[in-house]
Amino acid sequence: MPIPMRMPTPRPVTTTTTTTLRRIAHAASAALTTTVLVLSVTPTHATSASTSVGLPGGNKIAVNAWHCSLYANACDWKASTKMSGNSPRRARWIQNRAELEAHGVEVSLSISKNPEATLTMVNKSLGVVRWRNTNARISDTSGQMRPSKGTVYVSTRSCGSAQVTGAIKVSEKCAYAGAS
Repeated sequence: MPIPMRMPTPRPVTTTTTTTLRRIAHAASAALTTTVLVLSVTPTHATSASTSVGLPGGNKIAVNAWHCSLYANACDWKASTKMSGNSPRRARWIQNRAELEAHGVEVSLSISKNPEATLTMVNKSLGVVRWRNTNARISDTSGQMRPSKGTVYVSTRSCGSAQVTGAIKVSEKCAYAGAS
């Protein structure tokens, strides 16, 4: 006669098992939430450059260039010339000239900029934005580049100059933010 097989009795779910499963679920949820938060607050990748020059009296002129390095259809850009220090507090005039360019084969570029600046398209892939601010410490420009599909990368070259006083003039200094 065959020996009957005895099936194991299922273990009832205990409070300990339920608590363990809840802890695992909470830990997984916390890990997912942390990952989402880290990804959402990670800054956009950017390409930037700056240069500066010291002036008599302790002031300094800094020239900055910045643009996004990852984009789908449009790329934000910024360029500035800034004077720091208190001797004097303001320049007679301070200027920034930004050269915005799309690089690649058969590329074109459209550019937006702040209203006080002027835009000159040198050719279909290079535009120059210029702003001279008077009796000020800063000349900054910003906007958006919209490169064509053939663009491999964009670049921002920011050049600054200033007439600080009658005797102190800063000739053009440039910073280049190219391919990242």
